[in-house]
Amino acid sequence: MRAARLCGVLMAMLLPVSAIAQTAAVESVQVDPAKVYGSMIRTAERAAVGLAEAMPEDKYSFVPSADFFHDGKGTEFKNVRTFAQQIAHIASSNYEYLQAMGLEKDKDFAAVEKLTTKAEVLQALKDSFAAAEKAAAAITAQNVFEGLGPKKATTRAGLASAIAWHTMDHYGQLVIYARMNGVVPPQSR
Repeated sequence: MRAARLCGVLMAMLLPVSAIAQTAAVESVQVDPAKVYGSMIRTAERAAVGLAEAMPEDKYSFVPSADFFHDGKGTEFKNVRTFAQQIAHIASSNYEYLQAMGLEKDKDFAAVEKLTTKAEVLQALKDSFAAAEKAAAAITAQNVFEGLGPKKATTRAGLASAIAWHTMDHYGQLVIYARMNGVVPPQSR
């Protein structure tokens, strides 16, 4: 009986060593940061551009109002962005993030915020994502976490991620706008 316990203890000690040896034998695979961040940006782009294209032009001035809600809660919608303003804001913010990377320095992101027609806003959105994809393609293992800005408080990784998550944050709002107008988002079809 004692020999069996000793054998069990020895096996328990050897199993972790065996697992470590097997793990060490597995090659570590490094993923190109340009591919990772490019993929995140393209995913956000497909969602936002697809929805912007699907929304009819006459609905670009749409903004939710209390008329849509019938529960009498007195919902406030003052200063809520229109659909067009939401799309323009995504494009403008993309340029702002790119400028923090040291790119698109001549782009007036404040002017982008003022665009109103479907054609203007959609083109600005597409152009901002083309610039973002170009920026993502330039991210390398050497520069991905390089400190940027005067205080070196941000990185290309952080800014590229912000382009994706910020877009998707507004995409969620835009989906509600679209569905309130009978438009099924292309990503949901």
